[in-house]
Amino acid sequence: MHKVYPFCRAIWFERKRVSEIKKALVTFHYTERIKANLILAAKLLENLSDMGDEEISSAEKLLVAYFRALIGEVNIAAGASGIDGFQNVNVKLEEAIEQLKQHNYLSAERLVSEAVVITTTNGVQAAQLLKDKDLI
Repeated sequence: MHKVYPFCRAIWFERKRVSEIKKALVTFHYTERIKANLILAAKLLENLSDMGDEEISSAEKLLVAYFRALIGEVNIAAGASGIDGFQNVNVKLEEAIEQLKQHNYLSAERLVSEAVVITTTNGVQAAQLLKDKDLI
């Protein structure tokens, strides 16, 4: 029995390493995806100031729908990665929606930028692990 124990222990450590890598891949995937969508949202917000009054209402409605869809993606990311920090991104997006509805576009842009920083922070550890393993 003693001869089998080191082998079983090695298998357990290898499975743990593979599990950590899988989690890092999922986290990295979602952080990059969410970051890209947040950057796109910020660019869309920038364009609101160039629109006429007749366009603003429709554009705001579309952006609110986009933010709500993004909140859904962030919820999926939180569940898949197990990282609670994604909830802070949702808080920023909810606040951005409120600012958007009040026509405070600069405040909404600032909140989206803060969400980008939070998302990046959520993925730093995963990215570092993947870099250490030469996977990215």
